Amino acid sequence: MRKLGIKLVSVLLIVVGSTQILAQKVEIAPFQVKPSTLIGQIKALRTANPKITAAELAKAADAFLEKNGLPFRLSFDAATCERIRKVRDQQKDPAAPLRLGATLKSVEADRAGLALPSPQSLSCGDCFVELPVLAITDSDFVTIVNERNIKFVLPANFAADEVRLVDAKDESQVKRRWRIPFRSVPIGISFDENVLYLAFPDPDLSDLALMAFGEGVFQIGTRTEAEEGGKGKLLPAKNTPTPTDWQTIRFDRWKQTFILKYRESCTR
Repeated sequence: MRKLGIKLVSVLLIVVGSTQILAQKVEIAPFQVKPSTLIGQIKALRTANPKITAAELAKAADAFLEKNGLPFRLSFDAATCERIRKVRDQQKDPAAPLRLGATLKSVEADRAGLALPSPQSLSCGDCFVELPVLAITDSDFVTIVNERNIKFVLPANFAADEVRLVDAKDESQVKRRWRIPFRSVPIGISFDENVLYLAFPDPDLSDLALMAFGEGVFQIGTRTEAEEGGKGKLLPAKNTPTPTDWQTIRFDRWKQTFILKYRESCTR
């Protein structure tokens, strides 16, 4: 199993100031962060090569991932979403794409002004921006800016969806968390509890699996590999005083029990 290697480059000092969403106009033009084309590239390769195997497709998809990053949804907090909503409401055409600017700090303490893709909303109320992400932890993430991999500090008003591995005997005890690019039902977990397998939302990629490592990096494998130890079983929701949208799935593999908590996907 190969873990994704990420080559980082430094970012020059561009703008000084705290993280700002919908930032004021600045003297220096911000760097443009372009959306990931990963999914389109994988589907195009399959269309061009109908007889390609899942293993061959996964290997090629890995190369696309390393160059283009994952289309990763980073959600904003409620206050930022409200600011975005007000700006959108003031536009002559509320449906027109919204120009979104941000000042992010790299891990080397430099700051860069960025032009981000237009923010989006889901029916469940989430407000997010989709960035090309190569890796993410609780404190930082790696995105692609002008074809360069830059590691930025994760701002306080950015958040990623996650899947939690809990203790099979005490589900209140969280053993591990994986930050994931989209909400999806887990389809597997590795024996050492380090790798989480997710299905891609696109049905055309149903024979592939996204592998999320505990270290925050990603790789693409096959669904067969993800289900090698056995398929998961969805568990009914427990009666709790404060209901949540977290779901539970159980994997009985290698004479062990793995309990994962995840949030159901919602549509735009």
